[in-house]
Amino acid sequence: MDSLKTLMDKKQYDLVLKLTENSQDSLALFYRLSAMLATGKSEAALSLIKEKRQILLTKPGILMKIHIEILCLLGRFDEAYSELHYYQELPYENQETEEILNALPKYIREEEIKVYRHKEVGQDEIRQKLLSKNDADVLSALDAVRGQPIEGFLLPIFNILTKYPRQMVRAFALLLLVAKKYDKKVSYLFFDKLIEVVPSELEEPFVLPNIGNMEDISSMFQNVFHDPSLSQNAVNILSSYLIYSYPNKPAYSREEILVIFGYLAKDLLKVRGNNLEEMCDEYDLDKEEINAEVNKIKAHLDDF
Repeated sequence: MDSLKTLMDKKQYDLVLKLTENSQDSLALFYRLSAMLATGKSEAALSLIKEKRQILLTKPGILMKIHIEILCLLGRFDEAYSELHYYQELPYENQETEEILNALPKYIREEEIKVYRHKEVGQDEIRQKLLSKNDADVLSALDAVRGQPIEGFLLPIFNILTKYPRQMVRAFALLLLVAKKYDKKVSYLFFDKLIEVVPSELEEPFVLPNIGNMEDISSMFQNVFHDPSLSQNAVNILSSYLIYSYPNKPAYSREEILVIFGYLAKDLLKVRGNNLEEMCDEYDLDKEEINAEVNKIKAHLDDF
């Protein structure tokens, strides 16, 4: 066993894991546990404890301490209390083991409180950012809410939907509720008009009728323009416009999408010979209507 201790001291964790792979020795298994934890294999460590618990119980104080600490590290506090109850039911004659066992309920509770407080602080920071007047703060907060239950953030989100100055930010707030499948009616300031919508009933923004999703549209641009950079820019501009105009969807034909957003992408990339009239002629589109649409989208995206 001295060799395993030496390997652990030298941080040769993978070698320790290899050497203890089929071990049935208690001390070797504890070294194996330590190597697993040192390499971030917490779930594997828990599996080892469950599989070899009767062997590891030769050192019950060390085992229960490691076991409970892993569960608390993973935030699985209900399971930690359940395993603690298991250990409490076992007979012990060693005073040190009894002292460890008696200290564990307090340890679990303190770790639980730490996580709860950290979570509350994090949520307070998100709420403060949602109430900010800075676009970047609000957008980062909306993104942070995606990984959490929506209920604690609804009031500031409702405020954004109806009062935030920029349409783009209001649109991202609405899209968050759509992603969360929020199923109650909300008010939404759509440009200068207050409307009511049920987010869970709205269609996702990046699918266009009779045309497809962004992957389909990207392939369409690539097949026509044969330029990955141009195609990606066209898709990005279209995606931005779909967000900006959400929940409305422009009823463009395939040809109109190719011409309008192909032209805008070329204009952004300063492509020579980018002629809107010629593109309209190629696809038999009304020049005045397409030009008006291009100018409208440009104006909107300047505000994006």
